[in-house]
Amino acid sequence: MRMLGSPEFIDAEKAMGRGDYRQCLLLLEELSKQHPESSQEGARIRMLMVTAWMGQGHETKAIKTCKQLTKVSDPEIRQEAKQLISILEAPSLPRPESWSIKIPNIDFESNKWSDHSKREKRIKPKVTPSYPPTGTTKAFDMGFATAFMLLIFVLIIFLSL
Repeated sequence: MRMLGSPEFIDAEKAMGRGDYRQCLLLLEELSKQHPESSQEGARIRMLMVTAWMGQGHETKAIKTCKQLTKVSDPEIRQEAKQLISILEAPSLPRPESWSIKIPNIDFESNKWSDHSKREKRIKPKVTPSYPPTGTTKAFDMGFATAFMLLIFVLIIFLSL
């Protein structure tokens, strides 16, 4: 009997990491035939299969397998299966349009593309107004420094009382 460190299981995990769920499921289905669901190896294989089915959008298969996994002896796998069931059975909420980027369909065979580029050429870019310079920057006069020092001196005396 093969263990979870087998090349097939490692290849299945790598396929899952790449997002190749079909390849992952092909490898795991062979392993699931060799390991019963009640064994720890079989339960781990089926948990990975559930993840692959979720990635493919096959929620009904994933829910069915998770319900079977809630009856295995390993408490960790039972808990994971229960959590996945609650996620899979949750209602899908509508997603606001501002959360998604919509990419327009570009039809290269028609002249729509060339018409669009011609239209862009006709649109004139906005010109920002340029303001005249205001003159050279001048340092503060001696009167400002005197008034500032006087204000600081008054504040020091007033606050020290």
